[in-house]
Amino acid sequence: LAKQVLKEVQKDVESWISCGNRRPHLTVILVGDNPASHIYVRNKVKAAAAVGISSEVILRPKYISQEELLDMTLKLNKDSAVSGVLVQLPLPGRCYLLSHSLHMMSIVLKT
Repeated sequence: LAKQVLKEVQKDVESWISCGNRRPHLTVILVGDNPASHIYVRNKVKAAAAVGISSEVILRPKYISQEELLDMTLKLNKDSAVSGVLVQLPLPGRCYLLSHSLHMMSIVLKT
């Protein structure tokens, strides 16, 4: 089933591009050094590439401030070259409240 879904998404991406649209681009923000998060992000980048979506990973240290991370997320959201922004969870402890803020912001930005 997963392979079928990937093939369908790949066809949709190819169709999107063939209509003159720009290739979708995913930007992932990865904060800290959680080994599991690095594996998850690597798999997301690999899956994106498999369906024709370009991606980049922005690494930030675990001591990043909530304000800096939120500002970065908002800037990327306004960047016309970026189709989607993903902040990999879990965030380090000091950014716990930001996790909720980003979730709420994602709901607002989708409208």
